[in-house]
Amino acid sequence: MISCEIKLPSYQSAFVVSFVYASNCEVERRNLWEELSNFSLDQRVAGKAWTVLGDFNQVLNPEDHSSVGRLRIDRGMREFRSCILNASLVDLTYRGSTFTWWNMNATNPGAKKLDRVLVNAIWLDTWPMSFALFGEPDFSDHSPSCITLNPDIQRQRKPFKFLNLLLLNQDFIHLIQSLWYTFNFTGTAMYRVSKKLKALKSPIRSFSKENYSNIEKRVKDAHALLLAKQQQLLTLPSIRIASEKREANRKWQILVKAEEAFLRQKSGINWLSNGDCNSAFFHRMAATRQSQKHIHFLFDDAGNRVDTQQGIIDLCATYFENLLGSDQSPPMFIPEDINCLLSFRCSPAQSEKLESMFTIEEIRAVFFSLPRNKAAGPDGYSAEFFRSCWSVVGPEVVSAVHEFFISGTLLTQWNATSLALIPKVTNASSANQFRPISCCNTLYKVISKLLAGRLQEFLPSAISHTQSAFIKGRLLVENVLLATEIVKGYNRKNIEPRAMLKVDLRKAFDTVRWDFILVILKIMELPDRFINWISLCLTSPTFSVSVNGNLGGFFKSTRGIRQGDALSPYLFVMVMEVFSKLLETHYTLAHIGYHPHTANLNISHLMFADDLMIFFDGNNNSLHQINEALDLFGSWSGLQMNPQKTELFTAGLNQQQTQQLSSFGFQIGSLPIRYLGFPLMHRKLKISEYSPLLDKLEGQFKSWAVKTLSYAGRLQLLSSVISGIVNFWISAFILPKGCIDKIESMCSRFLWTGDIENFHSTKVAWTSVCLPKEEGGLGLRRFAVWNNTLCLRMIWLLFSQGGSLWVAWHRQHSLNGLSFWAVEEKQSDSWNWKSLMRLRHLAERFISCSVGNGDLASFWYDSWTPFGPLINYFGLEGPRVLRVPVNAMVSEACNQSGWIIAAPRSAASLSLHIHLTTIPLPSASDFEDSFTWTVDGTDLSYFSSAKTWECLRPRAPTVNWFSTVWYKGATPRHAFFMWLSTLDRLPTRSRLVSWGMQIPPTCCLCSVFEETRDHLLLCCEVSVTLWRLVLRRLGFNDVIFTTWNGLLTWTRINGTNSPSTIRKITAHATLYQLWHERNNRLHNQQTTPTPILFKLLDRQIRNTISSKRKRRKFRDLMGIWFQWE
Repeated sequence: MISCEIKLPSYQSAFVVSFVYASNCEVERRNLWEELSNFSLDQRVAGKAWTVLGDFNQVLNPEDHSSVGRLRIDRGMREFRSCILNASLVDLTYRGSTFTWWNMNATNPGAKKLDRVLVNAIWLDTWPMSFALFGEPDFSDHSPSCITLNPDIQRQRKPFKFLNLLLLNQDFIHLIQSLWYTFNFTGTAMYRVSKKLKALKSPIRSFSKENYSNIEKRVKDAHALLLAKQQQLLTLPSIRIASEKREANRKWQILVKAEEAFLRQKSGINWLSNGDCNSAFFHRMAATRQSQKHIHFLFDDAGNRVDTQQGIIDLCATYFENLLGSDQSPPMFIPEDINCLLSFRCSPAQSEKLESMFTIEEIRAVFFSLPRNKAAGPDGYSAEFFRSCWSVVGPEVVSAVHEFFISGTLLTQWNATSLALIPKVTNASSANQFRPISCCNTLYKVISKLLAGRLQEFLPSAISHTQSAFIKGRLLVENVLLATEIVKGYNRKNIEPRAMLKVDLRKAFDTVRWDFILVILKIMELPDRFINWISLCLTSPTFSVSVNGNLGGFFKSTRGIRQGDALSPYLFVMVMEVFSKLLETHYTLAHIGYHPHTANLNISHLMFADDLMIFFDGNNNSLHQINEALDLFGSWSGLQMNPQKTELFTAGLNQQQTQQLSSFGFQIGSLPIRYLGFPLMHRKLKISEYSPLLDKLEGQFKSWAVKTLSYAGRLQLLSSVISGIVNFWISAFILPKGCIDKIESMCSRFLWTGDIENFHSTKVAWTSVCLPKEEGGLGLRRFAVWNNTLCLRMIWLLFSQGGSLWVAWHRQHSLNGLSFWAVEEKQSDSWNWKSLMRLRHLAERFISCSVGNGDLASFWYDSWTPFGPLINYFGLEGPRVLRVPVNAMVSEACNQSGWIIAAPRSAASLSLHIHLTTIPLPSASDFEDSFTWTVDGTDLSYFSSAKTWECLRPRAPTVNWFSTVWYKGATPRHAFFMWLSTLDRLPTRSRLVSWGMQIPPTCCLCSVFEETRDHLLLCCEVSVTLWRLVLRRLGFNDVIFTTWNGLLTWTRINGTNSPSTIRKITAHATLYQLWHERNNRLHNQQTTPTPILFKLLDRQIRNTISSKRKRRKFRDLMGIWFQWE
């Protein structure tokens, strides 16, 4: 590695560049990794922008290799990743070649990404729009790399975008109020609202520019002014300077909160709580997002490079106008053909509900249910604007939305849409490599969501069970598990012929014909009024393309449904139902042969949105008919199959049969594959199959942005993002113990150190962390128990009569008329099914049966009496004792005269006889037996994972300090520190010495007594002095507690002059400030005088109260805090 410092005339600061040429030897590369890690700590790099570029001779990710089968992360990758993390480097956004080296082997070509351009955080702060370009190799086997520091970006006036930070300013609502009522426009309600919103834009821009333009610079300047005033106050104190200092602090706090709100909106992060200052994290995420999404150049169809802003906009607008707005050919379908396929007809009751008028309450509820921090449409107004200004704009906005449903007309500007371009690949360089996501106006979103809610209600009865996407009560995992069962044995020889076609639909959402959708709605006999509402939403949008924050182009679409519109998923499901019925017809007429073991269940295909798998007998004619059906459906709907991305999987075919199928031109795939994000695997998962989960988690943990998170921020990341990723997997599979242990180990290390490679510094055992907060934990979940809980849902499906194809499969192939509770494992069973059977001991306590005709309830195995399963109550001798066969249903144990069971000869038998006299005798005319999910004596008609978890989770005694630590409105980082302190897990010197560390045990604040928790935070002279100052502000003359329990007791007392809430606020803030001061003295050798400490603390307490002032319990606290000043 060769490093040099570069100073360019046009830039004030120098930057460091390190050129790398790594060895081919893995062992020798470790020396380079060590050198890079050490150099990152060198003073020559400290505080400077730094880039490392060159040939690393090591891939970083599995996808950096052109070999499709290369899925695992090996040791070389892990060591390279660890080096990059230790050196705080990340990949610079790049364009050009995906791979940068190839083996120059014409017969067996292979390529890798061995060359990289890595940068540190300061680089991205200095040149946020910089990017790397990997060019053509020319005579070499490597691509050359170059860096563009500051691309020439033409400044254009940005379209209006409402900034949520304005809502923090109390004057803003008054501004809106003063303007809204003065505007006087005539016309329809929709028109008046649109004109008022348009008229507001200029005043809002001016208000934003006046108060918050260049917000990050304002924050720095305000903080510098505050520091200057503090210095003046310490040099020459006076009432005037004290007043100026207070005003400087007030302005700085306002700007800091505004900056955080600005960066939060810009970063698109929703999972972090308010209360902590996460500006550094939001800044990094916003910078990363902007860098990755920025389009520096594109290539047109002729291969010409387009690199001007307007040229890129024009290129993208032309491409998407051709995609969405091309002239439509006359319909190729005959409505009568579709009418013959679709059997569902909307009932009068459903019709009445669909076309009934929406109430004011429903419209308001949708406004307030819209997700936060989402991209606005072309008008620039976010949902937060309407919610915060509801008292002013709400009545007229509701009236305007209501007008749409009454009049049956939609204002064109309401349905205007901007297309956000999301790259499908890392280095997208042509327009077709971007996915268009529609950003609709908030007013339209409300209309769309109202209609979608109505549409969603009747879909379960209209859509066949081959589809599981977007249908209430159906699970993605059902498709995965059923597909796993069907393809079992594909890798075996001497198997019955079979095949599977994994179909890719080209530009699915973007190419659907509108007339086809409307015909489906009419055939299903939805009311005309409702169809007209849908038609207006579907056919009236206009589009602009958003490129690098600028809007360009303007065109109407003639086809397609928008990704980002709440209606689109449900309309797409209805379109695919036609194909589902068309395919079923071919199977019914024997044009296509069924896949082995699927004929009795009529399983021909599975669909999840546009993800389609078709199963057949492997016959050449069957594939021909499938191809014909796809072509016919494509001519009807506009949805065309993409043959290049469609894969064919076969088993049990001879060479001639395989060659015949190959002639259709589909890629021949091999199992295992990933389906809907999961490995399609019938056996127990190996490390290589669940490594994508571990890799994804590792990517989250090692992101450069999360390194700025506090303990509380890491906890929120674990409880939201990480848990969401893991939940996706554990809802489908019982993960191997080794996998779960690895996940929990990474989570624990990340929580305590921020580094999953660090095996030390665990302060609280993971078992304790995963207890509810009321029981002394942090409210996380043990994944093993949670895995079992989620998978119990699949057992519940076997009893809930939901019509699931997965249930039907197992009833036929696994149960064969036997009770789920009695069937034994077979060697041929899939691992997933075996895993569920091993959960029977957990499930039997929850599933109970209400007997009707007695035909479904097992006499011995179902819980249909208060005694639970009778086989457990009587033991294995029960069937002989009662003379009821072990596999008998309840209906088989009685006749019209009474129960056919032996006379009682034991206490258990007598109890059963007595109970049977109290219940009606099952009769064939009665309702069917029904099952309920019973939790703690409460019968549920549905599965509740939350309530089931409460029954199964590990438990501990409740703690009496829960409300002190986790009170509502607590600052997250203060609450986390209070929790750690209450458990006495702070790394005080006393504890460090007890672990064998050779350090002095004396207190870092007073240097006299042993540094224990109670001494440091309560009894040290520095602590006592600070506590006196704090308590005096609450009306106490002296410190009234000297032990931790005394402190906890004091915070719970709800005194007249000092309510419990302000006691908790001051206790949290004081303890956190003392610990911060202790660490500052220990690690930075900086001492802050106690009076200054109190000033800092006073500011923190006032900020906490001010930020929550709208909450009832916080409303009067500022006055209480000042009353004893």
